[in-house]
Amino acid sequence: MRNRARLVLLGLLLTLPLSTLRAADAVKTQGYAIYYSAVATDTIPMQVAARHGLRRAADEGVVNISVMRGPDAARGTPVAATVRGAAYTLLGKRLALNFRAIDDAGMVYYLATLHIPRPDTLRFVLTVTPVGGAPIAVDFSRDFP
Repeated sequence: MRNRARLVLLGLLLTLPLSTLRAADAVKTQGYAIYYSAVATDTIPMQVAARHGLRRAADEGVVNISVMRGPDAARGTPVAATVRGAAYTLLGKRLALNFRAIDDAGMVYYLATLHIPRPDTLRFVLTVTPVGGAPIAVDFSRDFP
């Protein structure tokens, strides 16, 4: 089952356009690796979107966060966490993010949807607090042409 969960997460990550896949799509600190992505939902396969209740549209985005713990956090153990934060447009408009936890056969990840005001670059400012751990800042930007 754990391999199935990893395949689901891998499936979500593989839906990202190649230009958004970078080694920097993780924050590694305090023995944790926090993986993040933000994409327009129209890039997500229909089956994946339906399974997670996502509306596929060019102006709808999804933020995906997962937290792993271990000596090699990239291959570590999934960890439950609290994820809070917002996205900001280039003009400074705040877009609230309400994350919901998805537990898929032991793999835990967090999804939040938002309206994407295209074209824009969104800055995501998040605080991820692993259960039993200290808050970790996650700050990244994504272009939505």
